[in-house]
Amino acid sequence: MTISTHDKNRRVLVIDDNRAIHDDFRKILSSASATTAALDITETALFGTVTAPVAQIQFEVDSAYQGQEGLLLVEEALSAGRPYAMAFVDVRMPPGWDGVETSRKIWEVDSDIQIVLCTAYSDYSWSEMFEKLGCRDGLLILKKPFDSVEASQLANALTEKWWLNQQFQRKMEELEIRVALRTRELKQANQALKTEVSEHQRAEETLRLLGSAVEQSKDSIVITDAQLERPGPRILFVNPAFTKMTGYTAKEAIGETPRILQGPKTDKAVLSRLYQNLSRGETFEGEAINYRKDGEEFTLEWQVAPIRDATGTTTHFVAVQHDISERKRFEAQLFQSQRMETVGKLAGGVAHEFNSILTAILGQSELLMGDLPEGSALAESASEINQAASRAAALTRQLLAYGRKQILEPETLNLNQVLANMQGMFQHLMGGDVHTQIVPGASLHMVRADSGQIEQVIMNMAINAREAMPNGGKFTLETANVSFEQDSVGRYAELRAGDYVMLAITDTGAGMSEEIKARVFEPFFSTKAIGQGTGLGLSTCYGIIKQSDGHISVYSEPGRGATFKVYLPQIQEPAAIPGARPGPQELPRGLETILLVEDDPALREMAGALLRRLGYTVWAAANGIEALSLKQQREIGHVDLLFTDVVMPHMSGKELADRVQALHPHTKILFTSAYTEGAIVHQGVLNKGVAILQKPFTPSALARKVREILDQPRAALPAAGQHHLELAVASGGAHGVNTPLPHPWPPAQE
Repeated sequence: MTISTHDKNRRVLVIDDNRAIHDDFRKILSSASATTAALDITETALFGTVTAPVAQIQFEVDSAYQGQEGLLLVEEALSAGRPYAMAFVDVRMPPGWDGVETSRKIWEVDSDIQIVLCTAYSDYSWSEMFEKLGCRDGLLILKKPFDSVEASQLANALTEKWWLNQQFQRKMEELEIRVALRTRELKQANQALKTEVSEHQRAEETLRLLGSAVEQSKDSIVITDAQLERPGPRILFVNPAFTKMTGYTAKEAIGETPRILQGPKTDKAVLSRLYQNLSRGETFEGEAINYRKDGEEFTLEWQVAPIRDATGTTTHFVAVQHDISERKRFEAQLFQSQRMETVGKLAGGVAHEFNSILTAILGQSELLMGDLPEGSALAESASEINQAASRAAALTRQLLAYGRKQILEPETLNLNQVLANMQGMFQHLMGGDVHTQIVPGASLHMVRADSGQIEQVIMNMAINAREAMPNGGKFTLETANVSFEQDSVGRYAELRAGDYVMLAITDTGAGMSEEIKARVFEPFFSTKAIGQGTGLGLSTCYGIIKQSDGHISVYSEPGRGATFKVYLPQIQEPAAIPGARPGPQELPRGLETILLVEDDPALREMAGALLRRLGYTVWAAANGIEALSLKQQREIGHVDLLFTDVVMPHMSGKELADRVQALHPHTKILFTSAYTEGAIVHQGVLNKGVAILQKPFTPSALARKVREILDQPRAALPAAGQHHLELAVASGGAHGVNTPLPHPWPPAQE
């Protein structure tokens, strides 16, 4: 009769070479005995309270006298569908297999059978048995001589355990069948549950990657609801890049509408097209000028798309926004450069051809003057023609300079010597109401250029500076050796990485607006009244410098003067041996705390990232007020170095430095500015001897300058000076707002 897994299996196999043992087991397991009461008590303890008398369990006992015989019985029982639930196996059974070997062989055939090893000796330790049989829960030890109750308990418990295991396996098989059937229904063709779980895991991984991408994206990502009626969709989610781009935290932005980014220059037509596209369920792409929290404008590239549910209904909008302000500036510079190049070629070509015509006019007018009676009306007319042609020839020479077509005679020059030779001329040109200062750079490298043309450049800019200061002022000329690495020239369309000699020419005059700066090097562009200038002075300078493989740029704002910077490539003198440039691994490091204050976000981010990479603790702020607030609210502790821009909105770098040192006298100060050190000191913005790093600076220059300042010994602050600074802080209010700058120059932004 085949044993069903629904029935209790009481089949027991006894494997022992002693026949008396077999008789004992049959008496205990196959017939009623005096142990019945004891077994009832034991079973009650094992399986719960027995409320009625329980009959003695009858076991079906088979015998084998050697291990091989027992294995054969196990195999036959399995084949007949009547497996044994358990086996009592003697450990010692000479001369064949011992009990451990027999158990191992049996389990290879039937892994479900429960085995009790019977022994009167300590033949094997537990560790030895586990080593031979593995750590199994179906193995127990029964010491001989054994008690009948103990044997009955084991038989009852282990056969019950075997039955429970079979029930569990049957339930698992039924469950597997049900899962397989259900999976087939869901997947329509033998799609396993494992595949469904795998799809779910992939979906979770996709969501995790998507969430990580959104959080780490450099582009701003905004999700709003789908409300298009006034006041418009509400912001539901922003990623960290939104905060970095706009200055609004997620807490400040959520619940608001995107109108918080709009301002006076935001194109209403673009917004109208945006709403029209979204109302039709279409994606919108475009550009618009938006405004950060601090009021600074920036250009945004949008892609706004509807998010639909399973029914196709729009439930949300997602906007991916990219700040293209830097790209726009670069494109404008590149466009300006290309336009200047085109105009230069045109002007140079026209001037070249016009020179031939002027040559003929000059020659013919001179011949005519020689043939006509002196003092006659015709002779005077010929003289006027000759003078007009001469003026036209001078203009063509300037056009040729702008178009980079004039003939140069380059030579090796030291710009310090050029300025020294022109010093007397500066004094005469500027007059007594303009203070002129020349700040020559130490160990200045040589350049290769036409000395006459370079003097013309300096003279033209000096004349412009004098005209910009009708009521007097300060005029500064400064030279220095500078180097640009590849990552520091990206903002300048025409400037290449390399070593240069810089000539900076600064005045404290009227300054220029953005519109004027954009056209200042164009030929025939002039802010003077008609008839008071040709508009070729600065365009000539531009052409000369470009033809000398150099670069010229201007920094200026209305009412805050101007600085023109000329960069000419350095040349090595024959005896000079070029030194090896230190690699990034040679940059000096540190563990000090630095307060970084810079209103240019890109520069602030670059400097902060570099200093943190070098080991410093960096706290960054966009202006002086934010820096003082940060110092007060965050309790950032002792600051070893304040690295601040000189000219910033709301509060100058010098005033910020004074206030920081009033509270922390031992904090060291490092200034930075696009204006040169000599010009800033000369104009009275900073005191002489302060540490300043000139913009644009390279990462290596910043790292070395910071380390240089931090390694300087601390200087004691005089008591009187400290008292003065404390008074300055006290009079400035809680945050030092509305404090006037000591001088209206330089510009508020660089």
